[in-house]
Amino acid sequence: MIDARRLRVLREVAEHGTVAAAADALHLTPSAVSQQLAALEREVGQPVVERNGRGVRLTGAAEVLVGHANLVLAQLEAAEADVAAFADGIVGTVRVAGFATGLAEIAAPAAAALRVTHPRLTLVFEEQEAPHCFVQLGRRDADIALSMASRQAPPPDDPRFHIRPLRSDTLDAVLPEQHPLAKLDEVPLGALAGEPFVGPPDGTSCHDVTITGCAAAGFAPGFAHRSLDFHTTMALVAAGLGVALVPRLYVEADLAQGRLAAPWPPASPVAKTFCLVLPSPIELSSEPLQAFARWLLGEAHASARPARSAP
Repeated sequence: MIDARRLRVLREVAEHGTVAAAADALHLTPSAVSQQLAALEREVGQPVVERNGRGVRLTGAAEVLVGHANLVLAQLEAAEADVAAFADGIVGTVRVAGFATGLAEIAAPAAAALRVTHPRLTLVFEEQEAPHCFVQLGRRDADIALSMASRQAPPPDDPRFHIRPLRSDTLDAVLPEQHPLAKLDEVPLGALAGEPFVGPPDGTSCHDVTITGCAAAGFAPGFAHRSLDFHTTMALVAAGLGVALVPRLYVEADLAQGRLAAPWPPASPVAKTFCLVLPSPIELSSEPLQAFARWLLGEAHASARPARSAP
């Protein structure tokens, strides 16, 4: 095995042309440099330098070694930098499983910011609804989960997970433009009883939240159409096929980007909580995971906005 330190000595000799100059660059004595060269010759079984006037020149074997030395030493220097960065928690991979709106409106902005502040931190996102995201977390196929609080989420005292409230959101009523209630500033949820609903599939956290909210208003929604994609839901509502309850986080993003497909009467009284779920105990999690979780929690709370007032 060739000692990388001797490759560094050989490279300095090649750059400076004399043993004395290489010794100065390496902060060694000329004798120490000569000893390193002699040891390198024993390792490769061939001479690496020969006299050339008042200096030395590399042999053909040494020229080959120098070409490899540049690559090897650059890789070692990169490895040293990565290890140093890892100590600061900025190198590593964090795999995030979560529902679409949470990934798009919370995790994606976090990723954009962390690419600037933590360029060596790799984030991998996979869209997974509850309970599948928790299955992945339990199997360690994911490092962190984003979910809504619902029957599909683990209970707060589940010893396998560390659950942190991330932020609250509201489900807003979305109606076809020609609907009589679309002109109201605020739609009482009970007024939607008997309306055909465009809603999420059964067994999803968003479905649970919708059912629970409507039950509190005294009715069970009748689902005429099913979609877990809110863009599709909004399009079906705009086509006059029903009404829907859509996360305000998604509606506000549609408003900001000018792609709102249906009116938005605000203040529909269905609240939900987004949760950040990590493996337990949290102190055993990787530093990159903890760093990302701390950033996400802080940013989510900082960006949480009060409910929009009626226009």
